[in-house]
Amino acid sequence: MFTYDDALEIATVAHVAQTDKTGGPYVDYLKTIADNLKAAGESEEVQIVALLQDMMGDATAYSSDKLLSLGVPESVVATLSTLAHHKNQSFIDDYSCKRMAEGVPAEDAAYEAREKDYLRYIEKMMADPVARKVKIETLKTLLDEKHIPKNERREKKTRFRIQKYQAALTLLEK
Repeated sequence: MFTYDDALEIATVAHVAQTDKTGGPYVDYLKTIADNLKAAGESEEVQIVALLQDMMGDATAYSSDKLLSLGVPESVVATLSTLAHHKNQSFIDDYSCKRMAEGVPAEDAAYEAREKDYLRYIEKMMADPVARKVKIETLKTLLDEKHIPKNERREKKTRFRIQKYQAALTLLEK
């Protein structure tokens, strides 16, 4: 049987050199999300998904086959696949060009396009209750004051990121 400790071991190895926005070990950020879900009474499966949620992203690029070979259950791998966000660059480019043609400044158009792309990704999670729970807790954690460096709070990039996360959280909590 695949356990929380198995997932933690995999996540620790995969994210060994990564840090979160506060500069701490990335795996600690994932553990915080899993711990919050546990405190909310969520199942071990939900906690496992929280620990492994970024395994199929660009930073680690673990494949479904690799995760299965490590003993991760198929149902968890399917949820991780739903959680993997791969930007749709052609959508972003087309959308931002359209907005710039409407007179929106290039930087604002690009941020808006990335937010729209992200919300399209979030909509995929609506049908997967485990992915939805994990993403809601992840967004709440990312919006926590300690994950928004004080020296970056007034930057346009940070304001747009916060706006994107808040819009995603609103969509998921409907």
